[in-house]
Amino acid sequence: MTNIDKHAQKRLNNARVSHCWTKNGKIEIVKTLAGLGGDVLVSDSQIAMPLVVEDSVLDRRLRRPADIARAAFALLAITGVGLLAYVAHQTTSGIDQDISIGANRLPAALIFLANLVSGFSVLVFPGLASIDLLVRRRARQLVEAFGGLFLTALVLTLASWLLVRFGSNRLLVSFSGTTNLDKANPFNVLLGGFSSFITVSRMMSRNRWNVLSTVVVSSIALASVISGGITAAGLAVSLLSGWSVGLLIRYLLGTDTTRPAGRDIARTLVALGHPLKILRASEVIQSGRRYDATTIDGQRLELIVLDRDLEGAGLGAVLYRSLRLRDDPGGTGTSMRARLERMTLNSWAISSAGISTPHLLSVAEVGPDAAVLAYEYVQGKQFDTIQHALGDAELAGCWEIVRDLQAARIAHRALSSENFLLGADGRVYIVGLEDAAIAASDVLLRIDLAEALVTLSLLADPNRAIAAGRAILGDAGLARALPALQPVALSSRTRKQVKANKDLLSNLRAKLLKLLPAGATTEAIEIERIKPRTLLTIAAGTIAGYILLTQLGQVNLPELIRETNPVWMLVGFGFSCMTYFAATMTLIGVVPERLSFWKTLQTQLAASFATLVAPPTLGSVAINVRYLNKQRLPSSLAGASVAVAQVLAFLSHLILLLIMIIAAGTSKDFTFKPSRTAILVAISIALIASALSTIPKIRTLVTERVQPFIGQVVPRITSLANNPGKLATGIVGVLLLNLAYCACLVASVRAFTSEGSIAAISLVYLAGAVLGQAAPTPGGLGAVEAAIAAGLTASGIDAGVAVSATLVFRLWTFWIPTIPGWFAFQRLQKSGDL
Repeated sequence: MTNIDKHAQKRLNNARVSHCWTKNGKIEIVKTLAGLGGDVLVSDSQIAMPLVVEDSVLDRRLRRPADIARAAFALLAITGVGLLAYVAHQTTSGIDQDISIGANRLPAALIFLANLVSGFSVLVFPGLASIDLLVRRRARQLVEAFGGLFLTALVLTLASWLLVRFGSNRLLVSFSGTTNLDKANPFNVLLGGFSSFITVSRMMSRNRWNVLSTVVVSSIALASVISGGITAAGLAVSLLSGWSVGLLIRYLLGTDTTRPAGRDIARTLVALGHPLKILRASEVIQSGRRYDATTIDGQRLELIVLDRDLEGAGLGAVLYRSLRLRDDPGGTGTSMRARLERMTLNSWAISSAGISTPHLLSVAEVGPDAAVLAYEYVQGKQFDTIQHALGDAELAGCWEIVRDLQAARIAHRALSSENFLLGADGRVYIVGLEDAAIAASDVLLRIDLAEALVTLSLLADPNRAIAAGRAILGDAGLARALPALQPVALSSRTRKQVKANKDLLSNLRAKLLKLLPAGATTEAIEIERIKPRTLLTIAAGTIAGYILLTQLGQVNLPELIRETNPVWMLVGFGFSCMTYFAATMTLIGVVPERLSFWKTLQTQLAASFATLVAPPTLGSVAINVRYLNKQRLPSSLAGASVAVAQVLAFLSHLILLLIMIIAAGTSKDFTFKPSRTAILVAISIALIASALSTIPKIRTLVTERVQPFIGQVVPRITSLANNPGKLATGIVGVLLLNLAYCACLVASVRAFTSEGSIAAISLVYLAGAVLGQAAPTPGGLGAVEAAIAAGLTASGIDAGVAVSATLVFRLWTFWIPTIPGWFAFQRLQKSGDL
């Protein structure tokens, strides 16, 4: 409490006057003093027992999280409209024609009215809005609104100029409906400017003004459609551009807050039966503010004030968690009302279950823009502020809370150190209930259990944490956390702590496995809903599909079939079949144990089917490792054998690549004369590599990545050296594999033309295969086609022929093999070999 000293008493007569509720519910005159660490509200009748409000957490202007979220949505919408208008050009052109015809068929009176309103609004609307803002003393907001109008007009004018000057005709038609540069008007500057003005001035949030704003914007859009020179896509991008610019201005410069001050909170609490003596702001939280309060009768309260201005805070984390984790509700929303209801329900549910947590006493709205939750105050320390290791009593108290949460099927979803509280009475309390979920699924409960184990292991040590957990939950109950001990399942705070203790999760898994009965297996559960690699694959696959369709559009199939040499087509198919025999020889050659040639051949075909859903290397490696496991090879030996095959394939690929570079760059007199550019590129790569090798962190990183791999491969190669026949089979297999692929591409090209040397075509395959291995798309789809077609064209082959040859090559080596690959996959699964 801030006492009123003599200096404050001297300033009391000059203090600013406001109002506050007193204990008996009547309004009394109070005076506000500044300079005492905040605003001090002092009632004339309560000088001996003043009400102190420290509102240091309340800024006059703030950045609303919802504004940046809406701006991001608007930018995504602009991108979507642009892509749709470009890709579905014919469809959007038809829609534009229908809209234009329909608009021109409107009654003449309505058209005249729309043009009249459009022209009149341009002159009158800004003036009316300016008067309104000035009357409400929003001069700064008025300046920002006109700044948004000007900035949007500038952006759209520049975009129109760039599109007309440098854009493609297809894109120009998509937005302006014409290729006539004199008549083209891709974007409506006026529509976008008014959209930005309305957004910054917040006209849509006020009654009557929102109707007027809608009429103004609609009339401008209708007048643009009637006059022509712009399409629906152009109008949509103009409107969205103004909206996004306005939202960005609001976020970057901030907007005037509508959050209630401390005296309004105090007034609400009086109405709830909690007249306050002290109200002190303690901290700013994601969705509002936290206050410490003391009532007139001495009861201490903890207040959480949720502000509507902060709606949307944490939206990114909620969306991320909902996408990544299965059965995660992601909260029920980030609005003030949704948070209020969720926190209220969680607090009462946990209290009703008899779990130690601060009791929720009262809930109420504080005007239309905030709400307050009043909790009983529990004196204590958060676990993350405790300097010593936790004792056995504290560990037991935590596990008892976890046990009761599990029994009540309540998932806390953030059992980190900051949400455990050690009370002054020695009891452990659970706090931070903002994101808890009742009637939680088994997956969420296991995640809670895993995070509690990780948190307590960090605060004490793994052995003591596990021992305390076994005493409360039992071995079976604690072992339920085993499948959820994954970084993705943990909250962000705990995940950061785990990164600093890299061996913690593996140690905990090893210790929990020992708790399982002999012969028991770990139940596997799917934690992740969508992996980042999956999202990348979907995006890359979409791009690859579009590239492939574009390439197919360049091919005349009837003419292609007529001009194709069937002999070379069959030769190409034969070389494609040879690649699977070569891959079989490779795998048999790197495994000292005896393998069935027929089953191994089926495995290579099954691997071709797996590349439909995974990048090429990843799919084949996974299939081969699983096959070797089923042949009773330990996982470590199976992985090492496949790694040896990959090393041999890499070395073979590199050697052939160098040979083909020399062969393709050799003149008729067999003198190798590489170009100056090639020499400079090679020297630059060597220089960069040598410079990076001088950096200790880079060397350490490379060593950490390469050393485990070498540790697996070298012993396996050593064992193969004792069996020269096996090693020779593997080496011949990898050489034959790459040569067969090169020959298949040569045959595919020869089926259409005799242009291009064998060395140059082989070089194109070897270089394109490198890009295909790096591509995240299934089978390198899109990347391989684009690389090979571009390489063949660069080697002097006609572009149309290059595309045709590439598609035939991919037909033989990627698409056709998936058919027998599917049958092989099914057969091996039924026989238990996969």
